[in-house]
Amino acid sequence: MRLGSVAAVRSGLVLSRKQTKGKDGIRYPALNLRCINSDGTIDFNQTDVYEASELLPSEYLTHTGDIVVRLTAPYTAVLIDEITSGIVISSSFVIIRTDRQSLKPEYLFWLLNTASTKREIYDNATGSMISAIKPKYFSDFEVSLLSLAEQEKIATINALARKETQLLYQLAEAKKNYYDNLIDEIHNEMKRGF
Repeated sequence: MRLGSVAAVRSGLVLSRKQTKGKDGIRYPALNLRCINSDGTIDFNQTDVYEASELLPSEYLTHTGDIVVRLTAPYTAVLIDEITSGIVISSSFVIIRTDRQSLKPEYLFWLLNTASTKREIYDNATGSMISAIKPKYFSDFEVSLLSLAEQEKIATINALARKETQLLYQLAEAKKNYYDNLIDEIHNEMKRGF
């Protein structure tokens, strides 16, 4: 089944169309390519400040449950949550809003970030220097619809795996800091002994 039949797929806002010329515009955080981490998360500290000449339509802002995908390599998909809701989406991204009665966004997030899907996207990208994918590709993307219960199961396992990976990374960082400090302390004690 085509993704476009179970989700609304559109590109983001061409920022220059709604940008104010002065400094008295309506301020929004704006998504940029630097914000997107390779693990499918958004670094909110990297967002830009966008000053719009008018109140932006809701369709150009992130909403909880949206999938936002980079249109340039590495084509990372991000699942929007409460924290990353309300950010302006530029035309460097495609926005996917699923019909949740048919397709769970958490399942689609997992699917779009799998190695096989990424390979398929790379194979369909155009351009030699900066390869990009057209938003229409995502409308035509073939998705096998599992039952909602099966989608939920995969989404839950994916969320647990991502959380475990994050915790392991934090543990590794804490251990590294611990041993660096311990070795520094021992080294300083040895130097004082001379």
